[in-house]
Amino acid sequence: MRRHFIATSLITLFGLSLPGCKSYQARPLLPQEVVAGVERARHFMGEQDRGAESGTAAHARPPIFSFTQATELMARNSPAIRQAQAEYDTALALAKVKTPLPNPAIEAGPKFGFGPDVMRRAVEPFGSIGFSIPTGKRLKRQDELNRMSAEMALVEAIAKHRELYLDLRRLYSRLALGRARIASRKGIVESAAKSVSLTKRLGEAGQTTALDLSLLEVEYARIQTDSISSEKELLFIEGELSELIGVHSDYFQTLPDPALPEMPGQILSIKELQEILVKNHPELARLRASYEVSERQLRLEIAKQFPDFHIGPSAEGDINDRKTILGLTLGIDIPAFDRNQQNIATSLKRRDEIRVKYEAAANKALATLDRAWRSYNLSIEKLKLLKIVSEKASASVELARKSLEAGATDALRFLETERAQRAILIDAIDTELAVREAWIETEQAVGFPLLAFPGERAEALPPLPDMPSGSQSLPSEEKQPK
Repeated sequence: MRRHFIATSLITLFGLSLPGCKSYQARPLLPQEVVAGVERARHFMGEQDRGAESGTAAHARPPIFSFTQATELMARNSPAIRQAQAEYDTALALAKVKTPLPNPAIEAGPKFGFGPDVMRRAVEPFGSIGFSIPTGKRLKRQDELNRMSAEMALVEAIAKHRELYLDLRRLYSRLALGRARIASRKGIVESAAKSVSLTKRLGEAGQTTALDLSLLEVEYARIQTDSISSEKELLFIEGELSELIGVHSDYFQTLPDPALPEMPGQILSIKELQEILVKNHPELARLRASYEVSERQLRLEIAKQFPDFHIGPSAEGDINDRKTILGLTLGIDIPAFDRNQQNIATSLKRRDEIRVKYEAAANKALATLDRAWRSYNLSIEKLKLLKIVSEKASASVELARKSLEAGATDALRFLETERAQRAILIDAIDTELAVREAWIETEQAVGFPLLAFPGERAEALPPLPDMPSGSQSLPSEEKQPK
């Protein structure tokens, strides 16, 4: 009876704990199916938006790939955003589960009796169960750390979205300007072809030499190769954009008119931009969240200085008598040597390390902002001058062409005039690209759009969550070690 009681009690306690355990379920990763599914999604998402945009069949007319559509596609399909969201979901799953109490420990076994005084059974069972009760705030601090870790994962997901959003503005601008560059170069190619044709006619009339024609043909070939290089650069831009938003580049062919906003002549002052930077820079937001996690980690390590309280009832039979002996053990570890000194010291320095990293990131952001701000102002001045020079160069080419047809000038001078005009046109296109690149770099430096694209909505950019101040003092009962 006594043996049965002890054994039944221990087995019952052990059995009650089993229903809460999870069982394993396999979910194999099949590479071929995953890759095939990703490829279908890259086309399906674009077809879906094409059909929604046209209001009819997806192939009724070419879709307009606006910046608004690009932001929506990126928000839904971007692999980088989905990856950051998955990491946040993992951290959130941990934060939703409260830190459990330590598991009780069950001990059981036989007790053997020897010697002439053993009158009855030589074997009796014994069993005990032990509980650990935290005396400090270790469990609470662990929950706080888990919640703040989930908050940091959320900040990471939003910061990644903002970085990709700003990068999307850069790539979309380069896509639109790349198309404009190709169109301009095609016009230059057509102009060069007309010049070659004109020189051939003048050569037949004896007004130009074979050398003049040869030089023009070489120039024409060089212009054609430059045009092909521009198309190749556009392919790389489309590839980067496709990777960013997770949709095939076939859906980028038709852009709205206008696709890009007009660039302002002036930009905000450095002081105003610095104020925007403090609140919106993604990397600084990451480090603020990381600093708060380090604060929670330090609180947890300090709470771990306090040992758990142990309590353990036990039951055993007596070898010589029909009786059951119940016992109760109370205990606590004495923190005479191990007071979690190593982890506390590491956590203290980890917090200081993140503060140094924040200062370094702020310095880098300010330097980038200063460079981008100066680059924009210089580029916008250069573009203004190039527009003036371009008009004069176009007039000079037209005058040189008429003079060549009239025989008042030679082909070499006409070639030099036309070559100068082409160089100015190409320089103007490159400078406009530099202006927009400098503007986007300024936006990336502050972490916030400074100019709205046509149709752009403010809610497309997710706001960064407000983080508590990293200078919060610890409660009075949690004194930090010196």
